Amino acid sequence: MLSLTYRQLILLIFCLALGWNVNSEDSFFDDEIVFDESEQELDEWSDDSDIFGEDSSLTEKSFAWLDLGVAQKWGFNPASHYSTTKERTEITFGTSGSVSDSGYGEVELKATKYWPSDSNYSTEKHDLEVEKAFLQFSFDDWSSKLGKYTIGWGELEGGALDVVNPSGGLTDPSMIPQWFMSTTQYFDNSDLSFFYNTNPTVSKSKLLILKNDSYDEFGMRYGISREGSDIALYLGQLVPNDALTNLTDGLAYATPYQLLGFAMNKAFDEYLLKFDIAYKHNLQQNRTGQFIKLDRIDWDLAFDIQKNDRQWLFSINSQYLLDYANDYLTPTLLGSVSAKRNSMNYMASVGDKFGDSDWKWGLSNVIASNNDLSLSSATLDWDINDQWKASFSGTYIDAKDNRAFAILDDYQRVNLEVKYQY
Repeated sequence: MLSLTYRQLILLIFCLALGWNVNSEDSFFDDEIVFDESEQELDEWSDDSDIFGEDSSLTEKSFAWLDLGVAQKWGFNPASHYSTTKERTEITFGTSGSVSDSGYGEVELKATKYWPSDSNYSTEKHDLEVEKAFLQFSFDDWSSKLGKYTIGWGELEGGALDVVNPSGGLTDPSMIPQWFMSTTQYFDNSDLSFFYNTNPTVSKSKLLILKNDSYDEFGMRYGISREGSDIALYLGQLVPNDALTNLTDGLAYATPYQLLGFAMNKAFDEYLLKFDIAYKHNLQQNRTGQFIKLDRIDWDLAFDIQKNDRQWLFSINSQYLLDYANDYLTPTLLGSVSAKRNSMNYMASVGDKFGDSDWKWGLSNVIASNNDLSLSSATLDWDINDQWKASFSGTYIDAKDNRAFAILDDYQRVNLEVKYQY
């Protein structure tokens, strides 16, 4: 018997197919409702390169409804004679379209093949994931959405409020989609939205056992738009995206906490100021011989500077414990270290194009936990033509001894990716 998730997915694909047949000439985007840009990510491809000598007639899609992507990824460790750490092939299948006069849907599946030299090969040879699958309907000033997707809260990605979807980790910050029900009502200069998740995803080590029940996750956002600025209020019960090890029994826990937050942005010519702040109640914390709950204030401040194609981003993040004792502990893979009352993180990044070419570059540096860790990265992207893209990146981590990130000290990776998109 098929699981509930895959029965839902099959129903969604059927609805999309039915929608194309009934409304093949209708445009969902005639509706005035504006949808999140994060749900409409489209790679930018350059039309200038003819390196492959393609005839324009050959690039026309035979199946206009199908989005197909094939990516080959390699990763190497320079600190170990450039041994291979990643060698995998990813194939994505996607489709989107109207469903009735007021509906729209998307589906995206990703199949991954891990080759013998890949670090994941010892535990899994292949994988199939539902990357995205949702239906969205709009009626007058209402929009409702059901399925698997991401919800972004706050102004800063991965910041104090952007905590609804877990991320892939420190070296892979991409958000992991979850199954949600959400609805939004739009007013003249504001909007009110709600979401509900009956089975939140929790990231945990494969070596740990998650020892708690499944909890519901829900939240509310009220946003106000003004000329040159936006503000929003947030309220919710959330489940931690990362399970925390209880040092007294060695098991991992992820129990709900409550959040009250505020976010704003303000534009000044080429500058954009972003600010998030969140009060978090009933967060779990290790103490010598105890596993307790406490409250914390998180905030972020960032400047986004856009000058032509060059973009700068500077941000500061703080996590301040309202309750604190000298015997608070932070679990690590090798044991535990003392926890600090205030943990500061800093980030700076810059990206640009090489003139009018199809080459783009980026540099970034992240300093985490009061300089316990410094992560530097560089990227180089080449938009070969409409279908082909190549990316090269490098990452280096310097971490302090006897602190939470000590095991990552001298982490080095060089990654190469070649992608074809149909």
